[in-house]
Amino acid sequence: MKAIVYESNTGFTERYAKILSEKTGVPAYPLAEAKKQVARDEEIVFLGWVFANKIQGLDKAKKLWNVAATGAVGMNPRSDENTKIVREANKLEIPLFYMWGGLDNSKLKGINKMMLGLVRDSLIKENKPEYADAIKVFKEGGDFVSEEYLQELIAFMLMKI
Repeated sequence: MKAIVYESNTGFTERYAKILSEKTGVPAYPLAEAKKQVARDEEIVFLGWVFANKIQGLDKAKKLWNVAATGAVGMNPRSDENTKIVREANKLEIPLFYMWGGLDNSKLKGINKMMLGLVRDSLIKENKPEYADAIKVFKEGGDFVSEEYLQELIAFMLMKI
């Protein structure tokens, strides 16, 4: 494993990449910098933030490197169902590790801010009790980054090193 490459929007994915690098000794690079630092076709682990179930930056990374595993950092809590949805949306056949990231409303811009606002408003309108936690996060934000969510990916990487 030559590198951890990541695409981060509001910082949660970057934090996971740095923790992962610290725990495995594998250097972490943002996607733009990795293009200069990591040779083509090297084996990497890619981490990307999730938007509309798509892992941002993954397609670019797959064109440049041999992606051995993918970490998806999303706003939804980690669950088998969320992992399955992301796996199918990205047509992944490699290991996928889902991590709960968070939401920092102050860092959202443009279309992302607008889309999340529409989702929030839709959940509020539906007014279902099971949406209460999600609505709270949409309104107030939240930070759920935890080393606990990286344990399986750390184990995977340490076996490959």
